[in-house]
Amino acid sequence: MLSVGADFVQVERELLAGELCCPDCEQRLSPWGHAAPRFVRADRVRRIRPRRAICSDAPGCGRSHVLLPRFCLGRRVDVVGVIWVALLARAAGRGWRTITRAAGRPASTVRGWLRRFAAHAEAIRVAFAWLERRAAGGDDLDRLTPTGGVVGDAVAQIGAALAAVRRRCGGAVFAVSSAQMVAACSGGALLAARALRPAGLWINTSPHL
Repeated sequence: MLSVGADFVQVERELLAGELCCPDCEQRLSPWGHAAPRFVRADRVRRIRPRRAICSDAPGCGRSHVLLPRFCLGRRVDVVGVIWVALLARAAGRGWRTITRAAGRPASTVRGWLRRFAAHAEAIRVAFAWLERRAAGGDDLDRLTPTGGVVGDAVAQIGAALAAVRRRCGGAVFAVSSAQMVAACSGGALLAARALRPAGLWINTSPHL
């Protein structure tokens, strides 16, 4: 899975022009059909069908990837903007009932987000610390004060990593929301069943992120 820009037309142009690279081996990706349709919920529910691409250039790995728009997370109906606000609220000490009311989503859905993130919070923190070091390229890193909880520490580290990516990439990246950058940098796998690993993070240097 590779998180790409929110403009489907632009993504298609980049794919056909060979401008998208495999997150596993960084070789050029080529079109390879489409993934199964899925529903996405923001202020309304809509149906999308993400593009699929394959790493076909020698000596590429030959793996295929779903090109997931950066407003989505893998296997989640709700857009990342809604989920990220809920995680920020949790890190700030809000309870799940308060977060559920603010999100306007079923309690079971919100509690599922919070549980999954909390279960993998330390692995997420470590992965985004790696991303910050990679993006900083030897520059000084932000000094983070422990928050007293694994969720707060993970969210703070994500913020530091996103700041480092913005400094490195600049340009149009500054117009991308923090929530969508979280999706893009995690390849849509922030709330995946398996804990996020540093190798699963990706800095997409395309101007369209």
